[in-house]
Amino acid sequence: MNTMNTMNPRKQSGSSLVVVISVLATLMVIVGVAAEYTWTVNRHVQRSNTLQSAVAVGDGCVEILFSNWRKICSTTPLTIQTSNSFSGIALPTASQLNLPSVANFAKRGASIDPQNDEPADYDASYTISNYKVIGVTPELAKLSGAGAAPIPTLGQIALPSPNPSPTTSLVYNYIASADVTLPALGPTGTVVAKVRRVFQKQQMSPWTFAIFYVDPLEIHPGPQFTVTGWVHTNSDLYTGHDTLTFADKVTYGSDWSIGFMPGDSTHPETPAAPNYQANLPPARDQALQPFGLDSSLLFNNGDADHNNDDSYHELVEPAKTGPGQADPLQGQRYWDQAGIIVQVTDGTPGVAGFDGVNGHDLVKFFTVNPLTGVPTQVTSGASGSLFTMLSASGAITTNQTIQDNREGGADIRVASLDVSKIAPGAALNPPYNTTSITFAATPIIYFYDSSATSHPLNADGTANLSINLKDDGTTSATAVKRAVRIKGGSKIPPGGLTLASNNPVYIQGDFNTGGNPPSNSGDPADADTPQVSGYKRVPCSVLADAVNILSNSWSDGNSGNASTASNTTINAAIVSGIVPTAPVGGDGSYSGGAENFPRFLETWTGKTLTYYGSMVELYKSQQSTGEWSNSTSVYSPPIRQWFFDNNFKVSPPPGSIMVYSYIKGKWSTL
Repeated sequence: MNTMNTMNPRKQSGSSLVVVISVLATLMVIVGVAAEYTWTVNRHVQRSNTLQSAVAVGDGCVEILFSNWRKICSTTPLTIQTSNSFSGIALPTASQLNLPSVANFAKRGASIDPQNDEPADYDASYTISNYKVIGVTPELAKLSGAGAAPIPTLGQIALPSPNPSPTTSLVYNYIASADVTLPALGPTGTVVAKVRRVFQKQQMSPWTFAIFYVDPLEIHPGPQFTVTGWVHTNSDLYTGHDTLTFADKVTYGSDWSIGFMPGDSTHPETPAAPNYQANLPPARDQALQPFGLDSSLLFNNGDADHNNDDSYHELVEPAKTGPGQADPLQGQRYWDQAGIIVQVTDGTPGVAGFDGVNGHDLVKFFTVNPLTGVPTQVTSGASGSLFTMLSASGAITTNQTIQDNREGGADIRVASLDVSKIAPGAALNPPYNTTSITFAATPIIYFYDSSATSHPLNADGTANLSINLKDDGTTSATAVKRAVRIKGGSKIPPGGLTLASNNPVYIQGDFNTGGNPPSNSGDPADADTPQVSGYKRVPCSVLADAVNILSNSWSDGNSGNASTASNTTINAAIVSGIVPTAPVGGDGSYSGGAENFPRFLETWTGKTLTYYGSMVELYKSQQSTGEWSNSTSVYSPPIRQWFFDNNFKVSPPPGSIMVYSYIKGKWSTL
């Protein structure tokens, strides 16, 4: 009989149990690993999210610090702020940062090395610690102490006594910090984000721009026109012609329109885009504040006589030095910076004027305390004094009259300064006819006719009148229209020259050229030679309510006829006012644009104005308020050969006018 081998049921059952247990153990390990992995991932995600929140809170702290830092800096822009300047910034609150209110919310930081946090600054028991702004070196390293001034990036600030105004373009660096601690999963139970940001106070001269506008900037040149150098407006930019070419950087504070300003009805043509370098299209940038101050906050102080209430026009206004009048521009006005002040006033019938004619205008000379703006009259002087220089025969001429058709054909009474009389000699760059150290160091003349007024009516609404002497010896009362003229300025001494006035200024003939330069040929090939051979083009500027260019062919007697101009060259920076384009619903008038920023009164057809300089608009004109007109009875435009003067980058005109920006720079976390 055959027998069969059979499996033991118990042995088979035991083997199956081992397999099941092994599988279950493996599954448990897998589940455990998965659970641990899930927990680890969840913890990392939670910590990562919390860290992002901490960084966001740190950014919020930095924004609060920036707002306070900028306010402190702009309130006293001439002050070099130290770390101590920001010690009073209030600590942030939980409500400001959208965090639940907790104990030990914020703690101020000490003024220490920003690159090496010391234990005293970070405090884990506070939600926010190390909250501060400190001054640093250009390399962002610590200073010697909280009271040490930050070192400027572009060279040491210039503070020549007694002029307190800074004159050097530079950057001051500060670092803001905030260490944020928030609860999170993990061994320490918290996450920490240490946020840092560089703040930069930038100080620069507007003379580094070819065109700088505070108000809307319109450029509609018609014929081919290339702008060399930087262009900036704090407001809107309007460009409507493809004949316009920007050869350098263009920035605007608000918006850019390829078109014409609303309210302008003088341009019915279809707008076209300007030309610019492919890598430099016009771009939005922050507004740059003259004097570092917001005009809407600075000047509207509500005093009854409108003192210190003329926005940035205050730059060219006489200082207000009455009792209790704190001058926010003390030391920055060109009045305060002047080496000499020339004041023209109405004459008195029967009394000899400055030129010896009874009833003609009087002229007075003053020096000024640059720290207070208080003038002191000068009535005599030794040979070589400023008084003898400017009172010399022919240096100043009064009671001249021209007709300005842009001002409605009004007669303008003009007082003229002849530069050739105060800098005589055969030398191409002759010295000033003075040994005055003050003027040699500060060749700035503030020249104004105080008979004029920035308000056309008296307080009672009556006309502001001036008594004039007629040829027959009788007098007449006429509305005040006053201006200053500078002529004979083809040769300027090595130190340069600045003329400032709250009146309109007329520049007559070649200026700062050394004679008749090749550019006066009108040949575009000669445009880059705006001075005669051997003459050094020196830094010059003219600042006024409005600036008008009169050609080499100008004649006072023919001024009402838009007489034919001749080729003329001007080498000077200009600060001037504008008459803005009419608002929507107005009379449709156009401001004239940057192409007419210097104003014209002659027939320039086929003639060339060569200009090397920088054009700066800071305010609306208050005395020359006639609207731009393209009527041939006023003027016809010149061929414009206009160039930014690169010399201004290293050698600006005499006097200081600075613009400031407050920006957020490099951001980092530790």
